Amino acid sequence: MTACPLVVIGHVDHGKTALVRALTGTDTDRLAEEKRRGLSIVPGFAHLKHQGRIIDLIDAPGHADFIRAMISGASGARGALLVISAVDGIEAQTLEHMAIAAALGIRAALVAVTKADLLAPGEAGAREADLRAALSNTDFADAPFIFCSAISGEGLAAVSGELAALATRAADETPPPGAFLPVDRVFVAEGHGTVVTGTLLGAPIAVNDTLVLSPAGRGVAVRRIQVRGEDAVIARPGERTALNLRGLPADAVHTGDVLHEPEAFAPSREADGVFSLPAAGRRPVRHMEVVRVHFGAAQASAHLHLLGAAQMMPGEAALVRLKFRAPVCLYAGQRVVLRRLSPGETLGGALILDPQAAALTAGKPARQATLVAAQAGDLPGLAEALAREGGGLAHIKDVARLARRPAAGLAEALTESFVPVGQNRLASARSLQAAIEAYLENLAAYHAAFPLRLLAPRARMADPNLAPALTAQAETRLAAAGAIVLTAAGAAAAGHAPAGNLSEAQTARMDALETALKAAGLSAPGSAALSGTPEEADLLALLIHSGRAIELENVALNQALLLHADAVAGAIRTLSQAFPGRTAFTTGEARAALATNRKSIVPLLELLDSLAITVRTGNLRHVA
Repeated sequence: MTACPLVVIGHVDHGKTALVRALTGTDTDRLAEEKRRGLSIVPGFAHLKHQGRIIDLIDAPGHADFIRAMISGASGARGALLVISAVDGIEAQTLEHMAIAAALGIRAALVAVTKADLLAPGEAGAREADLRAALSNTDFADAPFIFCSAISGEGLAAVSGELAALATRAADETPPPGAFLPVDRVFVAEGHGTVVTGTLLGAPIAVNDTLVLSPAGRGVAVRRIQVRGEDAVIARPGERTALNLRGLPADAVHTGDVLHEPEAFAPSREADGVFSLPAAGRRPVRHMEVVRVHFGAAQASAHLHLLGAAQMMPGEAALVRLKFRAPVCLYAGQRVVLRRLSPGETLGGALILDPQAAALTAGKPARQATLVAAQAGDLPGLAEALAREGGGLAHIKDVARLARRPAAGLAEALTESFVPVGQNRLASARSLQAAIEAYLENLAAYHAAFPLRLLAPRARMADPNLAPALTAQAETRLAAAGAIVLTAAGAAAAGHAPAGNLSEAQTARMDALETALKAAGLSAPGSAALSGTPEEADLLALLIHSGRAIELENVALNQALLLHADAVAGAIRTLSQAFPGRTAFTTGEARAALATNRKSIVPLLELLDSLAITVRTGNLRHVA
């Protein structure tokens, strides 16, 4: 059977619990304190069946002292049964309960006017007119009205039928992307252990499923399930569910915690959304005001950051960031209620757009654009806005979370204007083109500033406003297209030829450097000794690139050494003659044969090893 949770709301003593008992046969006041005081303290639960549909009735406390419990009960509901006493009419908690229902996005409703048996004959018509006038500016203005009595039975059949119709049109407009159970009760069942209850949202839960308890992040297993007090192998969204958890002590879980599907949700200290302040609000809401946020069965204080405004006036809506003192577990599309700390009053409701908001590194305007696209359900616009926030890249998991869509298939849905970067990120075509243009511009500027240098440092090619991974993608594409030459040492534009940029004086100086290297033989002067200026260092680099000079590295001295190519060729001939065949020689013997110094011999032999001209075995070598 399809289940639909409906919350029963209204002022204290207007007959909510009596009406639920008359409809279902269940007394939802189960606590001794509730029976002693004659009022509901915690949400009570009952259900009725009608034409293949199960209707879960959540009897919310009506007293002002138990607003948190009322919000907890209403948070899982898809519609509301508003109870108004025919004798007392609309009172303070009637109005606040309607405001909370509106804040939670509950639009489908039925109005039950109770205690109708106490009205004088013919009085019902006038009373209905008065009540409808009082509700004319509320979300319940067009709700059906039924006069009824839990004592006489008047109207009860009509209420049952209308509840079934209400359940049919009450849609779960923004379900979570996976199983999500806000815990509203924790207890120990003798012989079974810890049991938690709540209204299940999002997706089914089955026996032996593994869930995560948030915000603690603890993994738990489901040992047993009950739905409406009866054993079940599976619980479905919308059902009142009790879960017996394996290996979890009762003091490890608290009312307000959430049990959810692994990987689908994560706690966070910051969440973004859109907050609506009803026109009936008493005063403005200020930027950075501390508010109490009610979500599921939990509540927590948070700083309310208005994105783009200093304050909100009644009747306005604004994009906001909620900054909590400790991590909380929310989901995109969740409705939360905001209340003032003192005096305690309901401000309005917020729709969570991003439950795992990152720091505002890109600034408020960029974040606002992302949230506007998320609110509008504009997938390409959302991905584009997230890419702007992320330096040209958008993580698929972020797009999926804010779009309230599965991550699978998102890349394919965005192929017209986005390209994949790795397995988990997307780049907009615009951002990738900007990265390519920035790379080429930076490379051209470097070549212009240093025309004698063969390669530009790759780190200098990046646009600081773009993500490094996007620059790497641009670099890869340019290299594949042949537009640049890429090495581990750096990058160069295709066709870049420093030798063609030499002046006569520079050519003469490079020839002089080569002559000095030839004269040095195997003594291997340090590059620093030859290059007294940056220009001479560039000329030496050209000699190395042309193959006329060879650079060695003395690791022990942390020094770069230079040999002319002719000197290296001569050293190879000398070693071949001094140690013919596979005659082994030591480093000292090679130094003596070559008549060179200690500084040069080890780097030279390591060069020959790397070229496979010599073969080293332990402390000995031989010519290959």
